[in-house]
Amino acid sequence: MTLLAAVLAAGAAWLQSPPGRWVARHRLALDVEATRPSRSVLVAAMVLLVVWVTGRTALSGPHLILAVTIAGVVGFGVRQWRSGLRRKRLDERRRLVSEAIGLMAAELRAGLLPQRVLSGLAPDFEFLAPAARAADLGGDVPAALRATAEETGAGLLAELAGAWLVAERAGAPLARVLDRLEETARGDLEIEREVESGLAPARATGRLMAVLPVFGLALGSGMGADPVAILTGTYPGVVCLAAGCALACAGVAWVERIAASAEAES
Repeated sequence: MTLLAAVLAAGAAWLQSPPGRWVARHRLALDVEATRPSRSVLVAAMVLLVVWVTGRTALSGPHLILAVTIAGVVGFGVRQWRSGLRRKRLDERRRLVSEAIGLMAAELRAGLLPQRVLSGLAPDFEFLAPAARAADLGGDVPAALRATAEETGAGLLAELAGAWLVAERAGAPLARVLDRLEETARGDLEIEREVESGLAPARATGRLMAVLPVFGLALGSGMGADPVAILTGTYPGVVCLAAGCALACAGVAWVERIAASAEAES
């Protein structure tokens, strides 16, 4: 009953003041970022986890420290998962922008007008939709491209906007400039893939070292000892467990920070 009351209270608090993005998405029937949990949901989940752990055991000091430790580890894991998703979305957006520019250059070389090219590619590349609408309405296409370039991973569109503006004002061949842009973008993507493949073993090693103590616990239990009871039921044990989890999370975060700085410099 305590757990059910906690669930209902957390749900009522969340429904009373849900995130504005969640309200807008569901009222407009949009599925944008539907798989990305909001911060409020994550906080509610961690609170419920603490309540569940403390509800199943006696509310003592070691158990309270254990519940907070579990909630912290879960929160850190979710944060790392979301960071990985953002990194994948960034790489995918860069790849799509490079592919779109290459297709634009090919169709321009075939003799199509730039406005027709934008209209034809917009259904397949959603980031070109604002520029395509501006071209259809006779608006400022470079301004629309620069606005879209402010999104993460679409910085190459700012160079496309500059090339479009030069082509409009000076009559420069846009296809040749786009060929250069696409070639440069492809080279940058290859470098990023090499750097990412080089950093993958370091990331995997950091995560393996973080979970390696779990195998030690399993080994101790297999030898007849009971390390889990000591780590979860006594003050020295639970303090050591909390410190070990904190150091493991710090190690993973440190490795990720070094890898992110290396990727930024590439």
